[in-house]
Amino acid sequence: MDRQHRHAHDKQVFQTLLDRHDRLRREVILDERGMRAITRSDDPELVALLHDHVPAMHRRLQEGFALRRWDPLYNAIFEHADQIHMQITLLADGVEVIETGDTPHVVALLHAHAKAVDGFVARGREVAGYATEVPA
Repeated sequence: MDRQHRHAHDKQVFQTLLDRHDRLRREVILDERGMRAITRSDDPELVALLHDHVPAMHRRLQEGFALRRWDPLYNAIFEHADQIHMQITLLADGVEVIETGDTPHVVALLHAHAKAVDGFVARGREVAGYATEVPA
């Protein structure tokens, strides 16, 4: 799949997750090295979308295939992609992500991203259009 089609697919998956955010549950633990998040659903279709979305976002980070270019936090994350380490475990009912950063600034970016995703899960499209500040 070429980049244009991948982007369209990724966007559609994200939009569906936003639309059905009320069927997702998310637990996050922040620590001095990064964060651990588990996102779950009882809806098999949403689980399949999570299984698609999370690895796709990891691939985009590894490839420098940025998204949300209008959002300062996402730009900063892609600028520091080589300092971010991600482990993804697909679960029967969702996905577990462990992210660590090489510097305190990168860890702060990971924490800010975790909070942004918490907002997406809690409020869906209501907050998806807002830019996210880069932590100092």
